[in-house]
Amino acid sequence: MCCALLAVSTGVRADLKHLQSDESTEIARLIRRGTAESLATASLLAHLTQEDERSPGKPTPPDPAPLIERAISMAPNRPELVWLQLRDCESRRCTDEARIAARLKEIDPDNALAWLADLNAAQGNPEEVTRAIERMGDARSPRVYWNQLVVMMFDALTHHGRADPPTAITQHADDRLLHVTGVLAALDIPAFRSLAYACRRDELVATGRRAACEKAMARLEMSDAVVTQLVRLSVLEAWWPASTPQGAALRLERLQRRYLTVESNKVRQGRADNDAETRVDAMRHLATEEDVERAMLTAFHEPIERPADWRSPEAAP
Repeated sequence: MCCALLAVSTGVRADLKHLQSDESTEIARLIRRGTAESLATASLLAHLTQEDERSPGKPTPPDPAPLIERAISMAPNRPELVWLQLRDCESRRCTDEARIAARLKEIDPDNALAWLADLNAAQGNPEEVTRAIERMGDARSPRVYWNQLVVMMFDALTHHGRADPPTAITQHADDRLLHVTGVLAALDIPAFRSLAYACRRDELVATGRRAACEKAMARLEMSDAVVTQLVRLSVLEAWWPASTPQGAALRLERLQRRYLTVESNKVRQGRADNDAETRVDAMRHLATEEDVERAMLTAFHEPIERPADWRSPEAAP
């Protein structure tokens, strides 16, 4: 067994080295291409390879910050690029967070998540915390630009019509999409700890807090990303015990949410590449991740609403 485990461990390390090598190859290609989309994609890949590749004997990966800055200089009014810059800054705790957040508010004032930076900065001041949550509620919709960024990265990593050969992470559409969504999930989604804490039941006694949190939760329901909608569900479930009518309704909503995600992401034998292309095509013209899930169920000839006898895989005995 020890020998078997050693062989498995060695294989995993080899696969990881190949993946890191493929990412480095793609980053170099993207930087050479020099478009706003390719540089933004390179910045995302570079962000995740920095820690992995910082070891003796390995070259230092490029700094993602100058890459996203170059991308924004080419397309200064694209909010999804400024959002990536903000997420990168937050992850590094850089000193420009307030400036970048202000720029995002300027070019996309309806994005409620642009106020998360203000909420984080307001910790320890209950009045300012409530004010930041109120501003989130006043904005029309929370956006992490999920569909736009998936399409951007997917296209940037597509090798159609290019002379250089694809790598393992870009050769097939399903592998490319899986890699893109994994990278984005690690950086594109902000931390909601400050919002979840500020909207806990015991925090709602602060002046104006309940109304602010209720409005902010209503906005999160309209988010373009499923994970943001799940944050809302978790907050509301903490407000309402399962035995209450509100709690029971939230349970059904979570089941429906889970049904959409599980069934729309099923891997169909022999159709993985085609399904990946279908999903990306839906992302090109639909506003939210939930819209795409519904489109995939339609493509699979599956019901949009959860059948009464459907159970989440985690609930199976």
